[in-house]
Amino acid sequence: MLDFHRLREQFAGFDTYQAQKWEAEERKLRRALAALEECSPAWEKLRDTVAGRKLPWLVAGLREAPGRAFRCGPRPTPVTVVATDGSQIYPDRHFEPTCYLLNISRIAFQYGTFERPLMESVPSFRYRSKDLEGYADEVIEAATVEVISSMRDKYELEALFETAVRVRISGRPILAMADGTLIRWPVGAIQDRALRDQLVADYTAVLSQFEREQIPVCSYISMPGGTEVVNLLRVYLGEEEERGEDSLAGLTDRRLFEHTLHPGERSVVFESASHILREYGAANWICYFYVHVGSGTGPSAEVARVEIPRWVADQPTLVDMIHAIVLSECEKGNGYPMILSEAHEQAVIRAQERELFYQLVENQLNTAGLPAMGSRKQLSKRRPAV
Repeated sequence: MLDFHRLREQFAGFDTYQAQKWEAEERKLRRALAALEECSPAWEKLRDTVAGRKLPWLVAGLREAPGRAFRCGPRPTPVTVVATDGSQIYPDRHFEPTCYLLNISRIAFQYGTFERPLMESVPSFRYRSKDLEGYADEVIEAATVEVISSMRDKYELEALFETAVRVRISGRPILAMADGTLIRWPVGAIQDRALRDQLVADYTAVLSQFEREQIPVCSYISMPGGTEVVNLLRVYLGEEEERGEDSLAGLTDRRLFEHTLHPGERSVVFESASHILREYGAANWICYFYVHVGSGTGPSAEVARVEIPRWVADQPTLVDMIHAIVLSECEKGNGYPMILSEAHEQAVIRAQERELFYQLVENQLNTAGLPAMGSRKQLSKRRPAV
């Protein structure tokens, strides 16, 4: 139980601290905006400077002047938009035998037609050793949160590709859209290098299928916390050698583009500097742009990050199409892509469903005369005494 009386006492000074922090961030923002404007005319020189240095941060790769902005063109009609999302029930150390569940949604909308949408989810119950075959020797013990999350990412991408192939119509534009990043950040927490490499290889193998079939794919990140573009400006300002009081450290790209993009506009396409992308191959190297999908500027703005493989980024017509579709989806979804909201609703496993899942497992084992071992802690949390 939360003691709000004691909590309220801790709020003293909170507003003053936040006001000071906001004022300092505004100073950084003004400095960053000035640097963005100054560096754009000689962006090739800045690009070469970054390429020739070993830097302490990830720095955005430049493909054109970073200060440019692009208005949105019309969305193609008819058009097919596909999305997937996933959720899971992780193995519970308070319950035996070890098992887990993945639930992947598949959504497809045919805009500009009267064709029925595809809306479904496919659960996958995992309990066999072979469910992790090829990933580790002690396969079921390898089912950690990081491993299962990485596997789920791969299965989501597989479902996205399979659904796109299943519903595409010859001659009709199509876009496959994922939620979150296309960069496999979570595998960095996996200690087993062979396992990590295998997970990345499996993911990029699926990503390559989109290029082979020429199905453009993107991912959408709401409220992004990236700083690669700001770090680029820090290089321009010489901050890798000296950091003053007004250093841009701590400022996010999102805050920068809240003030440079008007509603509906996108930034130029940047290339990510994530080290893991060396394993993706040239065509699948992840690029990204920022897009203003909300109304207003400053704190009221909603600026999202859209990631795309390099083979997509190299085709301006595809980038324009993605820009238009993303903006259209956000208009339908009140600032967040409607199709991703639907994908989430189909995939999410709620607390009541999680409880029912364990009841099904227990019933199945009890019927077969086998034990289902739940700890006293788990039983206590399930059946509170008061």
